[in-house]
Amino acid sequence: MQNNSSLFSVWIIPEVKDREYLQNIINNLAKKYNSPVFIPHMTLAGDIRLGIDEIESAVEEIFENTKPFKIKKTRVNQSELFFKTVFIEFGLDENLKNLYSFLSRKIRMDVLFTFKPHISLIYKIMPREEKLKIIEKLDIKDEFTIGSVMINKNDPNDYQNVKSWKIIYSKKLS
Repeated sequence: MQNNSSLFSVWIIPEVKDREYLQNIINNLAKKYNSPVFIPHMTLAGDIRLGIDEIESAVEEIFENTKPFKIKKTRVNQSELFFKTVFIEFGLDENLKNLYSFLSRKIRMDVLFTFKPHISLIYKIMPREEKLKIIEKLDIKDEFTIGSVMINKNDPNDYQNVKSWKIIYSKKLS
């Protein structure tokens, strides 16, 4: 069933200590650069236009036996994209490949989307030089533990409005 009034994303979220560590960085950057505050997350699938029941069912099945797992930083990078202003890149290990692959098949996701694991630290259009200064000042640890999965709902007509995002499903990995 199509749902054109909402877009959904499936996120994997760091466990509490790592989430707090990243949230502190996000909050500090948001304050300094007048940018939005958001939950630290890695998007496994975005712009999903299925019904929420179908998405929840897929997430439940895929994550049913998934234990918390580690992800390793490859570098901190920047881009021209709003949602990837400054971000931590992670290696595409077997856990991430499998989760992405299973979810893609379950929700019939467009395979043109290339999964590049990352967690953003700031959302803001800004000059490249400013982003490079941010990266230079950051000292990000090398490893994080993923501890939960969430489904986020947003308005397709206002998807950059982070304040309008709503977490509508959350499951702790165990």
